Amino acid sequence: MNSVVGFTIFSNLPENRIKALQVAQDRALAYFALQRRSLVLGETYLEVWGRKGMKERIHTLHDGSLVVVIGSPHGKVVSAEMEDNLLSDDFAIPWDGRVIILRVSADGRRWTMWNDWLGSIPVFHAEVGGSRIASTLEPVTVAAGGFSSDDFYLPGLVSLLINGHFISDWTLFKGMKTVPPDCVAKWAESGFHSQQLWTVKPTEDRWEASWDDLVDEMHELSGKAIADVLKTQPNWILPLSAGLDSRLIAAVGADLGVNFHAYAWGEPESTDVIYSHQIAKTLDISWKRIELCKDFLECYTPLWADLFGSSMHFHGMYQMCFLDAIKSESDAPLITGYIGDMLSGMNAMQHDTGYIIYKKDWYMHWDVEETRSLLKIPIDEALQEIAEEVKRLVAAMTGGWYSKSLYFALWSRQRLFTSFQSTVSSYWRGTATPFLNRAYARFCISLPRAVHENRHLLADVFRRYYGRLAVIPGTYASQPFILTGKYLLKHRIVEHLPASLHHGPFAGFDDIPLRMDVDCIRATGKKSLWPMYNAWDQLGKWLDVSQLEPVYQAVMSSAEDIRPLRKLQSIQALAYRLLNN
Repeated sequence: MNSVVGFTIFSNLPENRIKALQVAQDRALAYFALQRRSLVLGETYLEVWGRKGMKERIHTLHDGSLVVVIGSPHGKVVSAEMEDNLLSDDFAIPWDGRVIILRVSADGRRWTMWNDWLGSIPVFHAEVGGSRIASTLEPVTVAAGGFSSDDFYLPGLVSLLINGHFISDWTLFKGMKTVPPDCVAKWAESGFHSQQLWTVKPTEDRWEASWDDLVDEMHELSGKAIADVLKTQPNWILPLSAGLDSRLIAAVGADLGVNFHAYAWGEPESTDVIYSHQIAKTLDISWKRIELCKDFLECYTPLWADLFGSSMHFHGMYQMCFLDAIKSESDAPLITGYIGDMLSGMNAMQHDTGYIIYKKDWYMHWDVEETRSLLKIPIDEALQEIAEEVKRLVAAMTGGWYSKSLYFALWSRQRLFTSFQSTVSSYWRGTATPFLNRAYARFCISLPRAVHENRHLLADVFRRYYGRLAVIPGTYASQPFILTGKYLLKHRIVEHLPASLHHGPFAGFDDIPLRMDVDCIRATGKKSLWPMYNAWDQLGKWLDVSQLEPVYQAVMSSAEDIRPLRKLQSIQALAYRLLNN
């Protein structure tokens, strides 16, 4: 599992850039007990890192070229079996899951890369002068390219401030891009070129299907996608929330008799913890609540920055704290519900004004007018460029408007914003992502909007096939999918009880979300927002920093609304680059 976690490849870099690259790479990998292997093919240097089994993921073809399989493909990987197909023009990745296949010619002059349909392992690449660099570590490519604030790409910066992530193949720098998802990418003397493969694409194939047929098909495809992964290992770590995706994995695994070690984190009476425990108890799964340290932002943010740099807003360090907390509990890999929510209907994306706007601004950081006021640079041209790029990407897709918007959300927010979870898990212990399954994705992206609304279809899958979990409430809706007399009676009693008595048998009826990051900042203050205050003077050249203090005070005064924190997390990404200018 995750035999090869990541890679860096470069050619013709000057010595000072090689040294900068090595410093950034060593800093990112120093925390982990990973194997590293360096290879030289002509003028190209390739370094891969991973864990046991890495040797089996590296294969030399009969023409002398080298092939490396990176990531966590589902099923057994035998590189030698790909040889004939790899040299053909219509090669496609034979596995689902998070996966990249990299082929380097014997003389090192030509690199070819295939990635999964989501591009779930971002690869950052640049060409500077006659040099080439590509890496799964953003800070490595930034260091190798010698990029600074002089190279900032304003539309990328605006997207980072508004959304917390970038769109298309953009980054914070004009000269650095990400490899597009679902493509074959080639680097050669003529430069970089990529071709979209569309192994998964939006369609309207199931718009005429009956409801019963759709429920049965979703059950069959989701169950197979999960089971095919679970059968590859005897033991699994399962972060089990009160949502639907990890619950579905738990249900399929319980039917298979999988040995799960389930965990939840948060306060004892938070919604996730209460109902996660109920799910585990119902399925007879081992379960434990993990107490996260109150200073995890202060402790883990520098490591997070070493791994992700400015590739997205700073967030999710609680995952690192959780993985360290369970490092002695089991050596099993982790299985995650990554993108399951989006595929089954949690599509919050819409395009009202040409650039990306989220419903009820819940996922927005700084809105458009706030960004105008915050930045000391006019942004109208940047907004127009964002609008044109969104239109270009959506126009290239087939299918109806809703299917296109869903796919656009997968290719932007999901790929570039939530991929950190699987990346972090792959560095700590290995991870599997069963919903990264092409058959299941094709099904989900062929559905009309009405089927997806409020995850109606998945709700009926639970009602029909997983009834004992459908009666358990959670974060997915205000009430469980199946209302029992016991639930309704307790609900009526709770309505007449003061909030101070919503404990014990009446806990869980109040929506108590996880607010770990906010709690962490309120416990440790500005140290949790590194390096924002360390780069205050540099930020002042770009932003009206007087607007940041009221946002910080809003975080310190209330844990109810996490949107002020998101604003500061976008600023942290910018501050990191300015501090390391």
